[in-house]
Amino acid sequence: MALFRKLREKFHDDWCSECTTEMEIIRKQLYAMPEQRVGHFVPHREPEYYIKHLIPVERKAEIPTGMYACGIIAYRCPQCGHRAVKLSAFLPVRDEEKVEQNLYFEHGELDAFLWSADQAGRSPVGGAPEELGEKRVIQPTYYD
Repeated sequence: MALFRKLREKFHDDWCSECTTEMEIIRKQLYAMPEQRVGHFVPHREPEYYIKHLIPVERKAEIPTGMYACGIIAYRCPQCGHRAVKLSAFLPVRDEEKVEQNLYFEHGELDAFLWSADQAGRSPVGGAPEELGEKRVIQPTYYD
């Protein structure tokens, strides 16, 4: 199973783990991680850490030099309705991203955080996945 997860992370992070259909992006957001600095990165696997420490930003340029960032992509499978969230912790270096950690949450661990009232106002689609139409897909750009 670990091999499958590594292959998925490398090549097809947008495939549904239930039916292997390509999933649609329903939300994409960039966050600063003020607690994590160059030379002092500590990987965390608990969603509670990220819920407590992430600060939303619009562009990578808003992240101070030497501070880690976190990109969150929420997916939904058009075939079976399965939802997943990919969290990628990275250090923005010049025009590249030095990825330290990729995590996948497939049991709604970050739903309350991503779709809270203050976060939903920042979303291009505005509401929780249950409120979205079946074929409504966004094409956000937070890495530009």
